[in-house]
Amino acid sequence: MNIQTDAVAPVQAETWTFEIGQMVTHKDQPMPSLVIGRVETTKGDEIYGVRSFADVDPWRDRMMLAEALVPMDDDHPDWNGCLLAGTPLDPRVG
Repeated sequence: MNIQTDAVAPVQAETWTFEIGQMVTHKDQPMPSLVIGRVETTKGDEIYGVRSFADVDPWRDRMMLAEALVPMDDDHPDWNGCLLAGTPLDPRVG
């Protein structure tokens, strides 16, 4: 018995603002963080699970809306207060 399908829905590539493993920070205050997870709400909002690597931070793990985050480029000033700076886990160290 052969089963044929007339239409197969195309697989859409996921597009995200940030990638898992990317360094980000808060747009309004220093919060150097690593993206460790992400979900999309039914309304289409992106929520990211981040682990903070700020020198002093009593709450290391957070869930943040994409709108509150910005990428942390190699020359971003928040690297000055980041626990990963200069370690083998620093993505800038090659």
